[in-house]
Amino acid sequence: MPTDMQSEIIAELIKRLGVVESFGAEVFEDNVLRVIDAEDTSGLRDDFIVIQPGQTEEVERQTGGSVREAVTLNITAITRRRCAGALLRDARLGIKCALPGPKAGLATQGVQKADFLPETPMPAGEGRRWACHVMPIQVTYVQPLK
Repeated sequence: MPTDMQSEIIAELIKRLGVVESFGAEVFEDNVLRVIDAEDTSGLRDDFIVIQPGQTEEVERQTGGSVREAVTLNITAITRRRCAGALLRDARLGIKCALPGPKAGLATQGVQKADFLPETPMPAGEGRRWACHVMPIQVTYVQPLK
C-alpha cells in the first residue's frame, strides 16, 4: 500500500504548529464548524488550531506510478478570549514563523512547494463566542500510486 501523502503532511503540520505560542498547545485535524458549533465545547482550550482538509487537485500524471497533486489545507487559529484581534494576529505571525520557506518547513519526502493563499479573519459574530483566522495553505507533492 502506498504512503498517504496527505496524512503525512497533516501529521507534520500538527507537529510544526505545536510551537505557536498559546495556540500550539492544541492542534488537531477536524472540521472547524463542527468543532465550534458543538453543544459542549468545555473540553477545548481558549486558544487552539484546527487543520481542515480542503480541495485536492491533480496537477500532473507522472510516469512510474505516481501523480503530482496539490491539496489545500485550512489552518485556522481559534480563540474565545475577548482581545481576539490581537491574539489572532499574533497567532497568524506564529504560524508563518513555524512554517518558513518555499516548502513551509515541511520535510516530508515528496513535498515540492507550499504557498499560503488569501487569508480570512472571522471575528466572533452576534451571539458567538469564537473568533478565528483562516490561513489556507496549498501544498504540492508527489503521491506514489504503487
